[in-house]
Parts: sequence; C-alpha cells; structure tokens
Amino acid sequence: MAEMLVALSTLMMVVSLLLPQTVLIMQERKNIQIRYKAFVLLKREAALYMYENEAKQQKEKVINGNVYYTYWGGNEVCGMWKDVKGKMMEQCFYAGEKMN
Repeated sequence: MAEMLVALSTLMMVVSLLLPQTVLIMQERKNIQIRYKAFVLLKREAALYMYENEAKQQKEKVINGNVYYTYWGGNEVCGMWKDVKGKMMEQCFYAGEKMN
C-alpha cells in the first residue's frame, strides 16, 4: 500500500512539473508558425510592390484563423498580428525600390 502511494505521488509530481512546460513549448511552437506566416506575407507584399507595381496600401488578411494587418512606412512593409496569448506582435520587412 505504501509503495502505491509513493509511486502515485511521484507520478503526480512529475506530471505537475512537466505539464506546464509542455504547454509553454506548444504555445511557442504555434507562435513561431504564426510569425513565419507573417514573414511570408510581408515578403509577398514587398515582392508585389517591387515587381508587380502594386500600390502601397493597408491590408487585412486572415490566414488559418489569424488576422494579419499589413501597412507601409517608407520602404518598409510592416505587419501586425496577435499571438497565442493575445499579445500584439509586429514585424517589418525592408522592400527597397521598385524594379520597373
């Protein structure tokens, strides 16, 4: 009986230590995926401006349930989105001058 209690308490301690860390790692992986999708979107917007002569404008795009806002500041295209925890994130990408 005592061995069962020791084993159960050890198991509960291991679970209580590992579960929060596992959840945190899963959230950070999701944030990395969201940030990568934002980077790809910014890269695409910069390419459309530089090579396809598309006008600089603010856009809102939904990708996999996440809303991304893109806007221009000089020669940089910037994007804003909310991460898994609801924190507003921002990233910019230098577009350069038009090629055409």
